[in-house]
Amino acid sequence: MDLGIAENFAHILADDRKWDDVKILPAENIAQICETDSETAGQIKGIIDGANQKNKLANNEAIGPVTSVRLSRTGRKTRARSRVKPTADIDTYNATAKLIGLEDELSEDAVYKSLVTAVEESGSRRFTNRIFHDLTTAIHARGKKKLTKPQAKKVVQEAIFALKRASIDPYEAAGIITAQSIGEPGTQMTMRTFHYAGVATVNVTQGLPRIIEIVDARKVPQTPTMTIRLQGDKKTSAEEAQKLAAAIEVTTTVNIASLETDVAQRRLVLKLNKSNLKQKNMTASEVKDKLEQATRLYVQADKDGNKASKLTLIPGVHSEEDLGDLAENPPSYTMLLQLEEKIRDLRLKGIPNVERANVQLDDKTGEYYLSTIGSNLSRVSEIETIDRSRTYTNNIIEIYEYLGIEAARQAIVNELQATLDGARLEVDVRHLLLVADVMTSEGEVRAIGRHGVSGTKHSILARAAFEVTVNHLLKAGIIGERDQLTGVAENIIVGQPISLGTGSVELYYIPEE
Repeated sequence: MDLGIAENFAHILADDRKWDDVKILPAENIAQICETDSETAGQIKGIIDGANQKNKLANNEAIGPVTSVRLSRTGRKTRARSRVKPTADIDTYNATAKLIGLEDELSEDAVYKSLVTAVEESGSRRFTNRIFHDLTTAIHARGKKKLTKPQAKKVVQEAIFALKRASIDPYEAAGIITAQSIGEPGTQMTMRTFHYAGVATVNVTQGLPRIIEIVDARKVPQTPTMTIRLQGDKKTSAEEAQKLAAAIEVTTTVNIASLETDVAQRRLVLKLNKSNLKQKNMTASEVKDKLEQATRLYVQADKDGNKASKLTLIPGVHSEEDLGDLAENPPSYTMLLQLEEKIRDLRLKGIPNVERANVQLDDKTGEYYLSTIGSNLSRVSEIETIDRSRTYTNNIIEIYEYLGIEAARQAIVNELQATLDGARLEVDVRHLLLVADVMTSEGEVRAIGRHGVSGTKHSILARAAFEVTVNHLLKAGIIGERDQLTGVAENIIVGQPISLGTGSVELYYIPEE
């Protein structure tokens, strides 16, 4: 992009910097970087600001009226027209003014001055106002009001080293390095399922099977589980934790009663277990009401209220008056079996998919929490007594549907990191971040496979090289698709140098005449 800046200054400014970094540089920094006077630096700054403003205007014209797009529960896109008029003035975020404000705020700070002097002596051109601000703030947070010259030099050296470590070589194949860095430790994992140590009755898939679940974006993991934390004073109460466990754990008829099928009388008898009812925090009246609502049948109790110990259901009997018609129209044996099957697995209490909830004690904090078998984040989050900010599930798709794509991205990183740590394997988190970014870059969680990332590549040959080769080639041939050969796999297939590393640079030797 030719802005009209002198070539020597343009090369210096573009050295190891992106346009987003250059356009926010104040004139003072430009003067230091280009080693020129303030007047020339001001002219360069004016040219950069002018080009930046033109880009903003061009982008605004291209975007047009603001339209937000949201996804309904069915997955269909629905458009919602913004109420803001297209002609209304909108205050834009001025990054340049923000950074200049940071510099003005620190200009008289002793630590800031020491750091600036040390950077000037080092000759580094990679320090921005934001880096100066972060370093100064961090030093103040440690109780330091000023730095000696050796201390400032040491801080700058460490910062330069950290900046270099955070950078990669131009045209580096980051994706391939990520695949190697995760794949090599993955081969060391055994194919069996590990378990969390110390958590009774809650088994969680670990090792290679868990990594495959994550990168395949499985809608339901093999062992979904939740960690539910309580808020306020209730988090230290075992009784409150037990009440919550009883409230969310799925309770079926067979959990609180034994079923007896009287074939001769064509009736179903439930013998209630008093101890189980107490454990589940339920009463006989509640069970009777639930059965009547679910079956729409008349439920006979041997005693009134909560003293009942037997409940009787007869197929086809919807009210007490229908009992007199049994002699003329008795229910069939098939109806009795169907009723028994329905009653046996009937959910009387609890949240769907949460099969079990166990109360655990955190020895470090002294608070009680719940570990569940099964997961239902949206329904659990509706409970008032839980701490939503600390309640977690290992079901990434549930996190995406309830909290959004950014939360799902972080969950992918957390789950991969926890799985690798559980196998005592060290993988740099940046590799995991790259995997999470690729899986969530389209606004939804996509699998790394032919049904996700690999199956949606632009290159025909790259798609064909992964799976179902003939299908991809046949479909591309039918619609007349072209392959631009811009990636790695397709260039290897046709025997050309790949456009990565040295293959990205066109270097020619011009012999002297």
